[in-house]
Amino acid sequence: MPSPRISTRARQRDQRREIFERDGRLDLGDGVSLYRHPRSSFIYADFRIGDERTRESTKTSDVAIAQQVALRRRKALACRAEAGKPISMQGPSVGDVLESYVADLVRRRDAGEHKLGPEISVMQRNFMPFWRTVPLPDLDRRQFYAWERWRLEQNVEGATVAAYKRGTSTVSVGRKLKPPSQNTLRREKQYFVKALTWACDQPAPLISDEVVHGLRHLPRPRESKKQRVAGEKRTALTAVQVEKLLAEFGRVEDVERARVQKLGERGKRKNYDRRLMALHVRLLLCTGLRPGAEILELTWDRLSQVKNEHGEDIVVIDRCGDGKTGPRMVNADPEAVKVLADLRTLLKEFGFADAGQETLWPSRRGGVVRDMGASFKSTLKRLGFDATISGEPLYICRHTYLTERLRKGVTSDILAINCGTSNEMISRHYNHLRSEDIRGALRPADARNPLRLNVTRSPISGETKLTLDPTGQIVFTR
Repeated sequence: MPSPRISTRARQRDQRREIFERDGRLDLGDGVSLYRHPRSSFIYADFRIGDERTRESTKTSDVAIAQQVALRRRKALACRAEAGKPISMQGPSVGDVLESYVADLVRRRDAGEHKLGPEISVMQRNFMPFWRTVPLPDLDRRQFYAWERWRLEQNVEGATVAAYKRGTSTVSVGRKLKPPSQNTLRREKQYFVKALTWACDQPAPLISDEVVHGLRHLPRPRESKKQRVAGEKRTALTAVQVEKLLAEFGRVEDVERARVQKLGERGKRKNYDRRLMALHVRLLLCTGLRPGAEILELTWDRLSQVKNEHGEDIVVIDRCGDGKTGPRMVNADPEAVKVLADLRTLLKEFGFADAGQETLWPSRRGGVVRDMGASFKSTLKRLGFDATISGEPLYICRHTYLTERLRKGVTSDILAINCGTSNEMISRHYNHLRSEDIRGALRPADARNPLRLNVTRSPISGETKLTLDPTGQIVFTR
């Protein structure tokens, strides 16, 4: 039986692997060689550029991958040598600086600054893995662009994400992660610059003002109008999907009432987190509040019930939020009255207060329930919504609120005031709704309109008649 054909590249790869396994060293040329470290499972690389030498780990035990890593690193070291910088540098890494900054953030959060939680999470999850091994002298715009590329490559379908604790074990789930948007990258860059500025302001700074200034004012590629428009449309739930979602919430409550009716006192105080999430979503849908701090920091003393000019009872939130437009007054839809009544009933069932400066979303473990997104997404998946919808965070409730009000004819300036945003942002992200209105307005509704064509086909002769009212008809044969 003839042996299978092997490509030249595969044959060379096998030869290099055999040489490395036999000799423990492999010369890649151009001043780069791989060698087996006696005290590490990783393959190391020696670099020789001019009169300088340095040695680094490739962080892999595969010869082929180690070769690729070493050759890429050789190019980076060559750029450093051309710029007059030493290729071998001992000292702290960028990760060391970030670790100190995160420790300071944790200290401030524990002292009462609860809004630092997202920044701490971003630093630990999206910055530390990349910057931990980058030396401080390599901190420049080239490395920052490399981080952005790494950041975009991390979000792959089916990645395993630690979800929650169950007893003494950690339950992990696989989910599809979307690549970060340009707005997310810009926000994370602001966090990074804040960390560098903090390091620069220390009594013994490790980073110069010039480096911080250069990263703060990085030139960004201009987006074309086509790219900008393509990424501006906001995903929202349809009226049918909202109806299905609310029906599911009602079904859950019916199950709870049936249990209480059957078991009495033993049937109470069940499924608190899921029922609280349902009320959280219902309040988002009828107020347009931003998920996160804006709604989680609400207390009962900020809520009041008044009548509008139509005689309907509505809920007014005063003051709400301190975000992009500062604190504001929010006028909720009349449905919010029923939502808050149901919320009071739930809190009383579990023994929580519902007055004064008590939070609307108390946790059974103390404090405030901070994360309801996982439960919300699991509900969307259980209802059979497509992956685009079921993967959306709670922010889709705010987009749904704005979308439905714009379709009902509420002007953007009123929505901008009530939702704490601007006319420009509403026009930018919801301009597709105006296009839908234009399509509907341009369609002639009068059957007597001479521009409407009536097309009929004779079932006997097969002739197609194209009638142009009211001037006559044109007959086409097969």
